[in-house]
Amino acid sequence: MKNLFIGIDFSKKTFDVSLFERDKLDVISYHRFDNRKDGYKELVAWVKSSTGIKTAEWLFCGEHTGLYSLGLTEFLVGKGLFIWLENPLQIKLSSGIKREKNDKVDSREIALYAYRFEDKAIATLPADKDLSSLSLLLAFRERLVRNKKALLVSAVEMRSVLTRNPMARYIYEQSQRDVERLNKEIKEVEKKMMEIIEASSELKENYQLVISIKGIALINTVAIMIHTANFTRFDNPRQLACYAGVVPFGKSSGTSLNKPKRTSSLANRQIKTLLTQAARCAVKHDVKLRIYYHRKLKQGKDERLVINNVRNKLIHTIFAVVKNKQFYQTDYKNENAVKTI
Repeated sequence: MKNLFIGIDFSKKTFDVSLFERDKLDVISYHRFDNRKDGYKELVAWVKSSTGIKTAEWLFCGEHTGLYSLGLTEFLVGKGLFIWLENPLQIKLSSGIKREKNDKVDSREIALYAYRFEDKAIATLPADKDLSSLSLLLAFRERLVRNKKALLVSAVEMRSVLTRNPMARYIYEQSQRDVERLNKEIKEVEKKMMEIIEASSELKENYQLVISIKGIALINTVAIMIHTANFTRFDNPRQLACYAGVVPFGKSSGTSLNKPKRTSSLANRQIKTLLTQAARCAVKHDVKLRIYYHRKLKQGKDERLVINNVRNKLIHTIFAVVKNKQFYQTDYKNENAVKTI
């Protein structure tokens, strides 16, 4: 059981901290620290000076904010301290109506959240260096792709509209050179991803299994391995499907509310987008999925529903090949396959 609850509100340069003891809920201490190594050391020293409770009974809690929460999390985990990074929306929805919002208030709400839901606390594990590197490379690749798209679209539009302006052609040609440069950088990033995967036996094995599925390629696989912590974060495919916003949920209450099942917007949009791309690719290259896709369309099913079903099938297939350590077989018959409408 934890007896000291420490709420952390992260930002780029600083983080705000509120703490209180289980037996002194009305006595809340607060301080702000620099979000760097000196600040991490000052935090631990401040907590020790604020209480006589043993470190084993401390519970740090903060919102999972990516890079901003990474440094302190690694520091605390390295010290053997318990830190729980929670989904920001989960904390927000549990806080009720608030009239005031600032960093101090937010850190206090996070500390109270840790106290109320202590039984749900999950210790954040040390970050896998290979997965962290892949995550950084994937984010960098996304920025390169966005820049490439912005350059290409604006240049083509300008050239098509300003056909007689010589500067339009100049801008178009320069943009094309930049696009070529970005294409080379994207390929270089993908090469570095493969180097990391090849150097890790665990990543390499799962990568080769997943890409054996038609429609799944490097970027889809890397994103899935990152968000599943190389298939250790989720126990079954339905959990990943919910996380990716693929599972439809309905809403009903009495006779006044009866909404049909729909996929939720509360999802990891990156994974959802990549799975959509994979599903559209799969229906072109996987015979069974192509037959299924066209059969459902002929039955009058909405195309988005059919693609969502294909996404769901891909998720179950991904988990199956990883769990069974068996490459994908197009003629494999699964008697327990999930049925989709």
